[in-house]
Amino acid sequence: MKVLIIGGTRYLGAAIARELLANGYAVTVLHRGNTPGHLPREVQHVLANARDRTFVEAHFREARYDAVVDTILEKEDLDWYLPLLRQYTGQLVHCGSTGVYAPAERVPSRETDPTPCPPDLGGFGGKLAQDEALVAFHIRTGFRVCSLRVSNVIGAGDIPLDIWGARNPAYFQRLADHQEVWIPNDGRALVQPVHVSDLARGFRAAIETEKSAGQIYNLSSDRAVTLTAYAEYAKELLGSNSELHFASMEQILATGKADEAGLRFLCEHMCIDGSRAARDLGYHPKFDVRESLRDTMSWMVEQGLLRAGVQ
Repeated sequence: MKVLIIGGTRYLGAAIARELLANGYAVTVLHRGNTPGHLPREVQHVLANARDRTFVEAHFREARYDAVVDTILEKEDLDWYLPLLRQYTGQLVHCGSTGVYAPAERVPSRETDPTPCPPDLGGFGGKLAQDEALVAFHIRTGFRVCSLRVSNVIGAGDIPLDIWGARNPAYFQRLADHQEVWIPNDGRALVQPVHVSDLARGFRAAIETEKSAGQIYNLSSDRAVTLTAYAEYAKELLGSNSELHFASMEQILATGKADEAGLRFLCEHMCIDGSRAARDLGYHPKFDVRESLRDTMSWMVEQGLLRAGVQ
């Protein structure tokens, strides 16, 4: 099967490429060439702007892929991509976000739950608009589309979530250096990062499962943990003696070192129900949060982003 990944040179896209190659797919990545990534030599590269309509239309007429995986397209892009994909490809699997559920009324969040998307919580309205465009196009035309709402991604290849809602290596270095760390509010907000390799398996399952047509699925790890537990995992893995201090969001924002939208989003419960993906896609994540954090911090040490030993 021939698959094109739009935006596939780093992190999630690269993990999906490796997963597909390992399972016998012919993989092509469409990207601008700005990020070389770490892709196997078997991957074919198409260097172009994914929003260059003239090039994209000509390429799809010639290449004829069985499936397309998209990790970067906006709603405005999908409006003109979808008719083109319907004509020249077999299906589209799109990367959405579980951020659309915040602030969650009920946990764990299910695909049928409300999606409020207030602007002050990270601006996930754009991700919701993408999902709505995909489902509407499927209903109207029957073209096979699927959106996978992923939670915060973790695993080797990128800096993991810190407890102020960013991806800042300085937080992990403070732990490694045994310095005090502030946790927002009472530390009981829930987070549920998902390992990038588990996500890659989920994307492959969506391609291979006909039942995914027209559907939205949550992809995450099996269980959420509190911010305090997340910090304690990091402490344990780094052999840290850091004291954990609880501080209000206002105190943290007053330091001038936190992004307000990221912090406010972090303090909303993110606890995700993946039972639909388990039932339809056979999606069962292999990594728990602690294992994922160890893998990511070990990668940070290898990359020189963290001066520490990881146990």
